[in-house]
Amino acid sequence: MRRSLCALLILALILCGCGRTEPTADTGPETTAVPETQAPMVSLYDLRVAMLAAQPGLPEMLCVSSADENADGLFAYLSDLDYEKVEGFFLAYAADGKTANEIAVVCLKDPADLPALKASLNKHIQGRVDLYRSYAPELVDQAGAAELAVRGRYCALIMCADRAAVKAAFGAFLP
Repeated sequence: MRRSLCALLILALILCGCGRTEPTADTGPETTAVPETQAPMVSLYDLRVAMLAAQPGLPEMLCVSSADENADGLFAYLSDLDYEKVEGFFLAYAADGKTANEIAVVCLKDPADLPALKASLNKHIQGRVDLYRSYAPELVDQAGAAELAVRGRYCALIMCADRAAVKAAFGAFLP
C-alpha cells in the first residue's frame, strides 16, 4: 500500500512539472512564473547606498522602498505601473524639497514590462519638470536632464548633477 502511494505521489510530481503552471481550460488564466534562469534580485539597499555614494555633495536624501509598509502606495508616487509587476524598488529624494535630486531603481518580475515602466518613469520626470516650472524654474534643467538606465530587469531613474557617475555605479553593481 505504501509503495503504491509513493509511486502515485512521484507520478503526480512528474505530471505537475514540479510546480510549473501551464494554461489549460481547467486551470483558468495562465500564471506567470519567474524563469528558473533569472537571477535573484540584488540587495536594493546596497544598490541604493552605492548609487548615492557615487554622487558627492547630495543633500540629505529621504528613502522609500518596497520594504516599507504601504509600498504599493509609495510606488504610486514614482510610477503608475501596476505594482503587481514589481519585484522591488527604492526611491531616494532630496529631503529639503529645494533641489531636483531623485535616484530610483525598479526591479521588475518580468523584463517584458520594461517599455511600460520606462514610459511611466518618463511621465514622472515630465511631472517633476512641470512642477518645478511653476515654483522653482532654476531646477527645470536638472529635472529635464534626468536619465533612465536599464540593465536586465532593472530600470534606474537618475536625476542629479553627476548622472554619469551614478549610472556607472548602477551598472557596476548589477550582474
